[in-house]
Amino acid sequence: MKNILLTLLLLILFSCKSTGDKTDCEVLHVDLVERPVPTEELFSKISVIPLETNDSSFLVRPVKVIIKDNRYYIVDEGVPAVFSFDEEGHLLHKIGKKGQGPGEYREIYDAVIKEKENAVYMLSPFGSLYVYSLDGKFIKEIELPTRANYQLIEELESKYFVTWTLPASESDNCISVISKESFKNVKEFWHVPPVLTTLNSKPFYNYEHKVYFSNPYQNEVYEVRTDSLRVAYRWDFGKDNLDLKEYGFTLLEDQKVEEYKLMLQYLRDSTVPYLLRHQFQNKKYYYTMLTFGFRHRINLFYRKDDGKSFFFEKTAEGVLLHPLAFNEDFLTCIVFNEDFPNYEKVLPPEEYKKLEERLEDDNPCLIKFYFK
Repeated sequence: MKNILLTLLLLILFSCKSTGDKTDCEVLHVDLVERPVPTEELFSKISVIPLETNDSSFLVRPVKVIIKDNRYYIVDEGVPAVFSFDEEGHLLHKIGKKGQGPGEYREIYDAVIKEKENAVYMLSPFGSLYVYSLDGKFIKEIELPTRANYQLIEELESKYFVTWTLPASESDNCISVISKESFKNVKEFWHVPPVLTTLNSKPFYNYEHKVYFSNPYQNEVYEVRTDSLRVAYRWDFGKDNLDLKEYGFTLLEDQKVEEYKLMLQYLRDSTVPYLLRHQFQNKKYYYTMLTFGFRHRINLFYRKDDGKSFFFEKTAEGVLLHPLAFNEDFLTCIVFNEDFPNYEKVLPPEEYKKLEERLEDDNPCLIKFYFK
């Protein structure tokens, strides 16, 4: 009986149907074989934005880049704060302050930028939104519905926020749709065994005012709606598709600690060969990153026009791509000093000079790759 229930659960999770919406989805067929990809095959231009370095702008652990009207907002959970830079890399404002006084917080994991509202909504894992103006003035603190461990936030349809929390028990849902008017839950989704949320650090992305959700252990990517999850598209890797039924997980509450450890071990030793991390799309490409054995991060671009895929860890010239923002015309990476030499072959002399002039303790640079 246990095996039958496990099979039924996994069939539901990994089928190409939505929760509450039976619409068929687009299927992206990809062969997971690495091939050399010259930088110029994907990108027409690469530019460098050196980020200003001073006592107010020093980055520690940047985790997200949000680009709005030629401003670059960097969420740094190590400081923690949001930094805004102009298109030349000059610091405009450091937004937020760590502390225990009024308008201060202990931690910040994510943020939503609303330029028309002159507001930055900064998410604390302890269940609050700290709202600041774009120039860093504290406005208010908003208490969110009581949940354990808020992780991520996106805006949905201008009237809602969507949040991701790690489950404290088997009964918890991970996705909440929260009204921006009442700040109450209007819908919750994704009630799954805790092991299936392991290492799901970046489940959301926003494209054309829609929020998309993905899970590291399945190929479906969902559109989050106010009343349901709809499968938007699905990766199909043929013989390399993951099938968790093969690895013997029971997905039972009383086994969650052991199976969490087991999942980590299986990922380290490649018993579970990979997990899917960041997902993005624009008008030209679908994108995801596959992580193999916690070490190798492989980029996968799927071109929408003709279905051609590009699967590579580095470009043919040795450039690593780890996008933190994915826009219609370009993707953006944060690049640190140790990786600068890899760019000498692909940057024009005037752009590479910007990297050569950086000092060892300077902030990293933003590097923008413009799609062909």
